[in-house]
Amino acid sequence: MNLVSLSSPKGGVGKTTLTANLAHALKRLGHRVVVIDFDVQNALRLHFGLGFGEGRGFVAQAVEIHDWRRLLVPSASGIELLPYGEVSDAQRLAFESWLSAHPEAVAQRLGPLLNEPRCVVLADLPPGPSPSLAAMGAADAIQVAVLLADSASLSVLPRIEGGDFMGPGVRPYYIINQVDRRRRLSSDVADFLQDRLGSPLLGNVHRDEAIPEALACEQSIFDYAPASAAAHDIDTLARSVSRLLPSLQSHGVVAPAL
Repeated sequence: MNLVSLSSPKGGVGKTTLTANLAHALKRLGHRVVVIDFDVQNALRLHFGLGFGEGRGFVAQAVEIHDWRRLLVPSASGIELLPYGEVSDAQRLAFESWLSAHPEAVAQRLGPLLNEPRCVVLADLPPGPSPSLAAMGAADAIQVAVLLADSASLSVLPRIEGGDFMGPGVRPYYIINQVDRRRRLSSDVADFLQDRLGSPLLGNVHRDEAIPEALACEQSIFDYAPASAAAHDIDTLARSVSRLLPSLQSHGVVAPAL
């Protein structure tokens, strides 16, 4: 299944922005890209031109609608969205309770998309343990842990490696976000993680002011600053992710190397 989830034991790692930019990079590689937002903050939509007044989302109808393709929201970039949506506390709690009881339902409702060659579904998860994280395990998703090059991320790494966060038996991939080589601690932690994680490390994304500037201008990093370090890093990540997708491997399609 071409389902890729991005999660982290802690918040503030830039996961939603990274998910959005990775979606643009995968789209540039020729994939059909769908992004689904499991975070109640409902912020992922802002990266694709949907404003604060846009209330559409999948959570309010997730139980009743068995084929979530009916809930897709298009964007100007061609990337399709399943925003969390504006919901009441009662709707949010009902969704989380349903998902806890039926973690297999996500794979079932996304099934036609997950089994479509060249279609990639990116899931942006809330920080910490959640019903959606358990659903990713049930769906046999490619699970990616997003870390920062800082001491806080080092402190949560044993939880991920030991299976306390994503669950026993899960072997995640990793992305180190916002690496700042100008700062000794950031550089040292990035080097340590690279040595510690080995091949499951998909890559690093350098700290680059072009990323928030692109968001402020409602553009992707590739439109706003195509020659930036961040654009290069995210393109490299997209190619690494593309090579992991099982349906592409079964069809003999591999993203070209840089």
